[in-house]
Amino acid sequence: MKRFLSVVFFTFTMFSVLTTLSYSETLVHVVFPKTTPIAVGERLNVDIHISDAQGVVGYELTVGFDPTVLRYIGGGNADYLPEGAFALSPKVLNNAVYIGATSIIGAASDSKGKLATLTFEVVAAKASTLHLREVILSDSTGMPLAVATRDGRIETVRSLPIGDVNGDGRVNILDLTLVASSFTVPSPATPRVDVNGDGTVDILDLVLIAQHLDVVSGDARETKVMGVRVSSAAFVTAVPPGGEISANGIITILFDNAPADVTVSAGTVAVTGKTATIAGPFTPGPLALTITWADGARALDYTIIAPDTDPPTVTGGTVKDGDRDVDPEAINIDGGIVITFSERVFGNIALQTEGGDDVGWLGRVEGNRAVLEIVRGREIGNETTYVIVGKVSDAAGNSTDVNITFVTKVKE
Repeated sequence: MKRFLSVVFFTFTMFSVLTTLSYSETLVHVVFPKTTPIAVGERLNVDIHISDAQGVVGYELTVGFDPTVLRYIGGGNADYLPEGAFALSPKVLNNAVYIGATSIIGAASDSKGKLATLTFEVVAAKASTLHLREVILSDSTGMPLAVATRDGRIETVRSLPIGDVNGDGRVNILDLTLVASSFTVPSPATPRVDVNGDGTVDILDLVLIAQHLDVVSGDARETKVMGVRVSSAAFVTAVPPGGEISANGIITILFDNAPADVTVSAGTVAVTGKTATIAGPFTPGPLALTITWADGARALDYTIIAPDTDPPTVTGGTVKDGDRDVDPEAINIDGGIVITFSERVFGNIALQTEGGDDVGWLGRVEGNRAVLEIVRGREIGNETTYVIVGKVSDAAGNSTDVNITFVTKVKE
């Protein structure tokens, strides 16, 4: 590969070597912002940091990786060099990514910072090391600066249980506490606290964890009914926990174990596993709802308002219906398409060609958005018409058919 800074360095002599030795040694190292282990299917941002630096005007480096463990998604220059730096698009080999950039207005002012960020997808469960190779730092005279490097090692696993926020392989009170403590934190240190991936850490994430709490020998409370040993159930949370709800709305109750003999004072109840779903119609006005089950009872206060007859609407997303000249490369690098709705929805979503063939991307509906996640090898291309189709419903059963057509731009 033709190297980015070779035009600067091809005249190096023994003088340049002696000059290099006169500089203090700068450290370039790999940093993982996300807590490991990383599960197969998850994405991993890899930051390349620099520290103890002085007079850095440009850099080039290669990050070696194991393609049987990681699949390169995308990346680019970060913000260490002054704004407006000239950066090359990363060049990818089978097992390495090359990246380089240089400032056109002078050296970086800070002694430390982030040179670049690369994104990978975990494709296999085993330990892996990212190796920094052929790292070159340049000063303003085109001379190389002395540099030391430090690789990064990650642990990957087949999968983490849903709701395992702290990555210890268990779903328990520790995960609930971590999520609850992140409700008002703009950028949580542990991204997994956003359990349902809707961009907000809230009660819905607690509910999802509660649905997947471990029942481990010695942890579950047990009792005997007619001589048969069974686990008792305790109330965890309700969604919504109170306040206004439409007359045709739904209330979801979460327990830590499957409840028995569930009854409600209003509406009708259906129990699936640890979840009880209470559906209307409810009478408009104040509602003191009582839920009883074999192990206890719970009272919740609501105000019932007029029935919700408005279907959910599309409020935004990566593409809009009728969009043309959409850049497919940007979507492929971002890893997919997101469509947002006016409220929390349930349903399905898919990406198709104009002829109705499924592109093969993974579709899921969660919170107030639908996500189409790219499957590598099935990237979208230029000069093609695509259609996002699906059907979503809100908690009151109002449904909306999704049909968003967009056209990708002509290849440059």
